[in-house]
Amino acid sequence: MDDDPLSIDLILNILNMKNLILSVCALAAGSFAVAQTPQVITAPVQQSSPTAAATVGGNYSNIDQKGQGSDALVQQQGTANASFIEQTGTNAANRNSVDVLQWGNVQPSISGHLNYSDIKQNGEGNSFTVTQQGDLNEVFGSSTGMDNTALVQQGADLPQQAESNLALVDQMGTSNDAEVQQRWDNNESSISQDNSGAATSLGNRSYQEQLANPNQSAGHTAIGVQYGDDNSLIQLQEGPGSGNYAEANQGDGTTEATGAFAQQVQLGEGNEAYADQMLVNDVSFQEQIGTGNTAVVEQNTVGAASGGDNYVEQYQEGADNFAKTSQAGNNNEAYQEQYQDRNSSTIIQRNGQVAGNLATSIQDGFDNSSMVRQRANGNMSMVDQTGNGQMSVINQNHPLTPPAGVQGQNNATVIQRNANVALTPQVRRAAATVRHNF
Repeated sequence: MDDDPLSIDLILNILNMKNLILSVCALAAGSFAVAQTPQVITAPVQQSSPTAAATVGGNYSNIDQKGQGSDALVQQQGTANASFIEQTGTNAANRNSVDVLQWGNVQPSISGHLNYSDIKQNGEGNSFTVTQQGDLNEVFGSSTGMDNTALVQQGADLPQQAESNLALVDQMGTSNDAEVQQRWDNNESSISQDNSGAATSLGNRSYQEQLANPNQSAGHTAIGVQYGDDNSLIQLQEGPGSGNYAEANQGDGTTEATGAFAQQVQLGEGNEAYADQMLVNDVSFQEQIGTGNTAVVEQNTVGAASGGDNYVEQYQEGADNFAKTSQAGNNNEAYQEQYQDRNSSTIIQRNGQVAGNLATSIQDGFDNSSMVRQRANGNMSMVDQTGNGQMSVINQNHPLTPPAGVQGQNNATVIQRNANVALTPQVRRAAATVRHNF
């Protein structure tokens, strides 16, 4: 939870500006706008005992493989096909692989529609690839063991539209790779990876790419969950539509996520990106290009006060955007950049008794607002605003009566200028590059 908010009386005494109340209210409104229940992908009941009735009139395939080394290949064309594959395996040259293709053009007649793929793998060296073309298709894939890989592709270039598809991937173990690619609009993807019980931490990698084409262009939903250390998660959403949602959860209140990496890139309007990382040495990048977007990162917020060494970059280009970073622990760094008008940013850094935290906010445009709140000692804040109608609030050593020995030695700098003032601005950070290198 965040610290108690600053009182209006205190802010007025500090800044003594008549219009500050309106600015603070606008900033608070932005904060409340993101205090919402995270989205959840509601999956239909995964079928555990496949029957021919589940195919709704289409083709039906059921493969049950036990023992060692198992390969499976399924190709189905048309509408309402169903494929069920279950493998056990042990080692036998570290095999176990599945390849499922369900295809058909959406136009001129309905095809590649309402297909279903269900894959369960156990053992070592599991891998599966599923390709579906068309609308309202579903993929369920789960793998347990080591060195698992998963690739799900729903949709492609014309004429396969691929609307309202669902992909769920669940992997247990270490060194797993999972990738979901979805095209067109209104698709949902969830990847869950867990290596928290591993004797050695070999991180997992998760990649979700959702690209919208013109048609109806409703927003996509991507949720990534990882438990354990040294995991990497990337989410890319883009297109002419609006309302994409991306959520990255790495660790929770009981399971740490040391050395986690998360990158979320969204292009469009009305997008939301949320990242939650636990404990130490975590890195999060968020980039949004468009208007009315929201970006939120939380690091170690329910973890140990001794945690820290976390890093955040948030980059927004467009109007009416909101960015917020919350960090607990020591030696954290947060960088926020916003370009164009009516943007607002918040950085909250708690603890800091061992080594101070660093906060930097850069805004270029009109009527932007920035708030930085830091506790304990040795903190540094830099706010650089260019344009008219800007508002900046920095509060250090909050609350006003901290525990003995953890106050003071903070540094704060605020630069406000309009476009005609010849002051050297802060260096504009380069836009993020999607780090899809696995």
